[in-house]
Amino acid sequence: MDLYIDRTELIRGLARVQGVVERRTTNLALAHVMLSAQGDTLSMTATDTMLTLVAGYKARVQSEGELSVDAQSFFQIARALPEPTVHLQSIAGNRLQVRCGNAQFQVVGMGAESFPPQPASTEKSSLSIDGSTLRRIIEETSFSVCTDDNRYGINGAHMEEVKTADGSRLRVVTTDGSRLSYSETPFLGEFGMGRRMLLPRKALSEIRKLIDNDKGTWHVVFGDRSATLKTDDLTLMIRLVDGEFPDYRRVLPDNSQRRVTVSREHFTNALKRVAIVASDRNHSVRFAFESDRMVLSARNVDLGEAREEVPIELSGAPMVTGFNVKYFQDILSATKSDQMILRLGDALDPCIIEMPDRDDSLFVVMPMRLD
Repeated sequence: MDLYIDRTELIRGLARVQGVVERRTTNLALAHVMLSAQGDTLSMTATDTMLTLVAGYKARVQSEGELSVDAQSFFQIARALPEPTVHLQSIAGNRLQVRCGNAQFQVVGMGAESFPPQPASTEKSSLSIDGSTLRRIIEETSFSVCTDDNRYGINGAHMEEVKTADGSRLRVVTTDGSRLSYSETPFLGEFGMGRRMLLPRKALSEIRKLIDNDKGTWHVVFGDRSATLKTDDLTLMIRLVDGEFPDYRRVLPDNSQRRVTVSREHFTNALKRVAIVASDRNHSVRFAFESDRMVLSARNVDLGEAREEVPIELSGAPMVTGFNVKYFQDILSATKSDQMILRLGDALDPCIIEMPDRDDSLFVVMPMRLD
């Protein structure tokens, strides 16, 4: 392998794979990035066996070939290089020689035969979705995925097709048992993900980061136990998690006796201040809904007390309840709207959070018993 590549392109490619490679693993190949020079392209492949990322970058290839090197070390080297053009060449002993200006490195690598093969590709159906829209629905749901991998059925994101009067929508639903989020968008094509399949938590994080640099059209291809996301210059292959998501519609409350309209900005700032005092153990905050205001208060035996009033419009009787303040902060950080709507039942009923100008997302937060 012998090629010249723009330093910016090299850094971009190596930055993309950092979230996929395994840094603490007994299998060294999973910490490596495979470099493959062919035609006028340098392809980079990284995998952790659940996710496989393949992306191509323009290069002036003098001699084709393959070699894998440690992804993190090579990334650090690339960022430190002094000139805009980088010369990469494989040399004896499975080493990669890196030259740039007066700088020169020799990086220990492994032969291509030691790198895990790409997963077999099967295609049952596919759909297309705008990158910025895909990022939105991931941002509005990824924070409520269960982080306990032993809680099968909720340790990933559920995807489904929802029929509406305007056509089909792709809906992503997540829950950790104490809160639930869903967000949806129209799509083109055919949805074909199995009911017992979930999108892994790590995949959501990587898709979101990849979209930052590519907001064009994304194609999602569904296989028997896989999903593959493609754009013009990259492919992300995902092995889906086996687990049947619970029937979340059964837990959506339908007895909302109270409706609260609040400024998103005022609500966000008040929560930020009260959260300073809220207990680190359960982040509990007292919510008192009155006719024209919401009184937020928290108490901590080590820090003291906090109290703040937020103007609201309340439809229904006043009420006092408690919530984990962090759950509301996550929702407000992931959404964009001038106002938020809170629909509540009794003190121990879940709270539904919506945005008045949208019908494509919904959030549910379970209450907490106040001490």
